[in-house]
Amino acid sequence: MTDKKEKGLGEKASGWFLEKLGFRLIITGIMALIAWYAQKNSVTIAQFNAAYASIPLSALILGMVFDYGLDTGKLYNKMLGRGKNPIQKLTFAIGAVFIFFLAFTWALAGTITLNFATITPATLIVSAFVALVVLLPRTGTSEWLLWLWIAETIVTGGAHLTILLIGVLLGGV
Repeated sequence: MTDKKEKGLGEKASGWFLEKLGFRLIITGIMALIAWYAQKNSVTIAQFNAAYASIPLSALILGMVFDYGLDTGKLYNKMLGRGKNPIQKLTFAIGAVFIFFLAFTWALAGTITLNFATITPATLIVSAFVALVVLLPRTGTSEWLLWLWIAETIVTGGAHLTILLIGVLLGGV
């Protein structure tokens, strides 16, 4: 039998900081960047409503599945394995969510190419908002992204309703 080496106080404090406080500070920084960008570009609530309502339902469901996978730890454990250090898990989560943000921006832009110069600030804000919710802990077991989408679709009178992602790529449904 081998004895497991007990973690020292420094290792425990480091793990706690990265898993609890450090993660919250990173999320707060991301929220501040989103709010700053929205303020700088004068994104209105009406623009946000229209951009959020134009999310294809299939893309939203994919985002919810991705959020569930991150929150339940299945993606972390599958990609990184158990027992890896918290910095690797945090880096993976932020990197994966950034790629998800790019994919969501591409889906919302409704074009084949992802040219940030032609994308509206509201589209970037909505993409960042959804990516942030995916990154937030304990949101994957609730479907409030879907409920917000339904509310925004009602508010906009279904004017931006897109069920399939293919419809966005072909110029809207």
